[in-house]
Amino acid sequence: MKKTLSLLALSTLIISSNAGTDNFNDDVIEAKQISNVTEESLNSIPSKKITLYQQYSVHLNDANANKKVEEQKPVEAEAEVSVGYNQKEIGILIKWKDDTKSVQPAMTTTKFGDGVSVQFPVKYGKGTTLAYIGMGDTKHPVMTYLKKAVEGRDYQKAFIAEGFGSLTEISEKGFSFTMKYDDTNKQWIAFIKKPIKTADLNLASGLVPVSFAIWDGDSLNRDGNKVISNWKFIKMDKMKTDPAYLKYVSWGYGDIGNPERGKELMIQNGCNGCHRFADQTSAPEGLAPNLSKIGGYSNPVYLRESIVNPNDVVIRNLNINRHYNKSAEKDKNGAYPNNDMYTWYIKDNKGNLTSKMPPYTHLSEQDLKDIVAYLKTLK
Repeated sequence: MKKTLSLLALSTLIISSNAGTDNFNDDVIEAKQISNVTEESLNSIPSKKITLYQQYSVHLNDANANKKVEEQKPVEAEAEVSVGYNQKEIGILIKWKDDTKSVQPAMTTTKFGDGVSVQFPVKYGKGTTLAYIGMGDTKHPVMTYLKKAVEGRDYQKAFIAEGFGSLTEISEKGFSFTMKYDDTNKQWIAFIKKPIKTADLNLASGLVPVSFAIWDGDSLNRDGNKVISNWKFIKMDKMKTDPAYLKYVSWGYGDIGNPERGKELMIQNGCNGCHRFADQTSAPEGLAPNLSKIGGYSNPVYLRESIVNPNDVVIRNLNINRHYNKSAEKDKNGAYPNNDMYTWYIKDNKGNLTSKMPPYTHLSEQDLKDIVAYLKTLK
């Protein structure tokens, strides 16, 4: 079921159905400096709409949930966001339409609650590349703030993450996250307020990356089964923006290349040998990240970096659909080990990860623009 979502945060955020493809300003949230950061004060700040896309990362061990995901394709959700801040605090007001209020009951594994999260990279700014949108990576950790509707519990949590399966819960003083359902307008309203500076995260900057995720309990959403946005950028109206960082994150917006030629280049360079995308489905599922929806939740500069320097952001895959190596010896329980061919990286004895994807540094600047122009169409 297609949902309409509204996110109102510290600053205003709008995402159209083609956000991230036409104008960098589509991905900019204008945050207003206010004296008192409250839900009421953020309601007076103009909101901006965003689109969130179905995350294509993990396959749940739940036939019913997976069936719902397949039936709903393509899934998009719209949201409105407003952001306000002062020298001590920043606040984000989030609203999204949802026809069904889903609250997870206690002691159940078959029903799930609606929820929302807000994510920031721990490090950002000049010289720092964008983290992977799906809970970061080992070199680019992220802070994730989560709120879910759970019966009998005030379920709000803060985590540091370095990729799939790496959530570490932290305690942050001054952090609060509320979420209430508006029966009249059939929408959720969430409000997060936190210190603008903590030991783990400093948001006192002219341009701050932020992303959003929403879970629909009625669709059996949980964990990696959700809709997500690409990186948006909160622009603090009273703080100076680093022009070098602005130039970096705004690369690739607009009509940068020829998508048709970009697809041809991907096929010529053998990308379809490992990745699945559009009508290119010959690669075994899970051999490499599926690119079928990559354009919805990936920024252009992130796509470029993934092509020329895949070792900068190495994605950890959980490989929920286990592929077994039946030519290897069974373990003491009689099970075959996982097939390493389906792991997306190589791990050395020090724990360092190296992507199995080679860097495509031979591509010309126009080649890269054409490929990124094509990847942006995959939603």
